[in-house]
Amino acid sequence: MSDSEGQVGRFGWRCCESDAPCCRACWTATSRFACLQWENIDAHLQLYEPLLGYAGAAPEHAGAPGSLRLEPLVASAWRRSADGRTYTLDLPKGIRSPFGNELTAEDVCWAWERSIGVGSIGAWIARNLALYSAADARAHIRATGRYQVVFDLPAPTTILPHLLTVIVPTIFDSTEARRHATADDPWALDWLRTHSAGFGPYTVEECTASSVVLRANEKYRLGVRPFDRVEYVAIRDAGERFAALRAGDVDVATDLDTRAGEYGDVRVHAVPTTWQTKLGLNVTTEPLTDLRLRRAVAAAIPYERIVRDGYLGNARTMDSVLNRTVSGFAEVPDLIRYDPDAARRAVAELGDLPEIEFYFHDELSQFARTAAIVADGLEAAGIAVKPVLIDGADHSLRRIARDMPMYLESDGPITIDGRYALGHDVNPPLGGVFDFTGYHSDAIAARLDESLGELDDDRVRTLLAEVQRIAAADQPWVPLAEQMFVFGTTARVGGYRWYPLSRLRLRDLRERP
Repeated sequence: MSDSEGQVGRFGWRCCESDAPCCRACWTATSRFACLQWENIDAHLQLYEPLLGYAGAAPEHAGAPGSLRLEPLVASAWRRSADGRTYTLDLPKGIRSPFGNELTAEDVCWAWERSIGVGSIGAWIARNLALYSAADARAHIRATGRYQVVFDLPAPTTILPHLLTVIVPTIFDSTEARRHATADDPWALDWLRTHSAGFGPYTVEECTASSVVLRANEKYRLGVRPFDRVEYVAIRDAGERFAALRAGDVDVATDLDTRAGEYGDVRVHAVPTTWQTKLGLNVTTEPLTDLRLRRAVAAAIPYERIVRDGYLGNARTMDSVLNRTVSGFAEVPDLIRYDPDAARRAVAELGDLPEIEFYFHDELSQFARTAAIVADGLEAAGIAVKPVLIDGADHSLRRIARDMPMYLESDGPITIDGRYALGHDVNPPLGGVFDFTGYHSDAIAARLDESLGELDDDRVRTLLAEVQRIAAADQPWVPLAEQMFVFGTTARVGGYRWYPLSRLRLRDLRERP
């Protein structure tokens, strides 16, 4: 499964019944239109591994400083030149794909050239390095030996190691992938939709619209995995996933809408993520062009109630426009908190206001509850809203078209570097692709540009703190809650380890006796 294509759904799993250890999971089939869906990511993490990673931690220590430490993953070491422009990565010998091909520096170079050429999420990541085309990748990323890759970047930066923890650009077995390329499909997109060619712990055995079966890569660098086979099956509803887990039909279920705790032989975990729920406010649409109204909206929302009732306790209130797990997070002292009296006073000063359409989708079961809480708070402040429920695909397309004046959204970066995260949400380098509110700030753009080329970590933190302060003051969206990743396991499965992306890695799981 490639970095831009894949089956539709949100996963949970089951350890299959057979003579060999096997794991079965379930996911939610969705209609959401997205470039890189969570269902893709969950399978992707088992098939492919990035060059670098974060140390991670047991769930009870999730987000602790040590868990965010950069470490080699597939690469054995990396070095940065004093000027911050040249990075050298060493690859260990003997890492092989299920096809028997050895990982080499050429695979890494091809991965970056392919990802930029395809125009996938990896292309956006590459733009953080001022690499804009496949030709740029060929010019600036080269193999200097069979097991050594050098990035000679156009400009100095310290962000590259963090980008190398991201699951894209995907490190493919380029020897195998190229076997399935054609003149019309030079990057083997069609074949990689339903097949894998990676160096990770698993490979695709079977792939349909309703299930994905993985089998262990016997040539995996860390040895054979505890579960020989893993079956992902589609269960759309979060409640049904939890019921399947309790019934023993699946061993692991993700993206649950259940309070964390013990339920017989099932345990539900809730751990921090980089993701947040926000209320988008289209700054180009009346009456939300008025900053006073946007601030009144922020003051009218009962954030603690969203955490308690919207997310059943599986979230945290926010202290900035970034989550606490993102490096560069800085508390914004002036972030607007729930103050219904101040909201009512501000609305009274604004005079008569038109009704505002408020869009949300229900592919996250928490959204309907959260939307009702937001609407209640706004109505109590005198801000008339018309809640509009639409399907996820329509929501995504209308968000891109920027024709929703107010909308509920959930998103977050896939690496914890604050420069990436803020570039993702504010003035993104893809010309506004992620900037769905129509907001732009020259002051933010200047600080983000400076931060990407800055080698002093303290200066980077100062710049990112200023970006967070400016974005919070301009209020193009309201940060509602830091979401948690909620998953459940039966007593049979243990070994979960938390990483900043928070999703499950089968390589860590163990079958309990």
